[in-house]
Amino acid sequence: MVCPERVRLLNNYRDAVHRYSESVRDLVELIALDMSTDQELFRRRAREAWDISEKARVALARHEGSHFCDRSDFADLTPV
Repeated sequence: MVCPERVRLLNNYRDAVHRYSESVRDLVELIALDMSTDQELFRRRAREAWDISEKARVALARHEGSHFCDRSDFADLTPV
């Protein structure tokens, strides 16, 4: 049986990692354009996005550890 809380936490983690990836991509593009005036702002945004993704990862891991969710419960699900 699929654990609804685990699905929610996994979706939160996926979304947070996606936002982090986008923020890093934006930072790299800014650095490539040599726009030094905005780099610190984009570095902070990337760091904040990383912090959020790490918190989401920890929440998922804690839930899996305390709730003993079986990772095989996603075998029949298609990617979102």
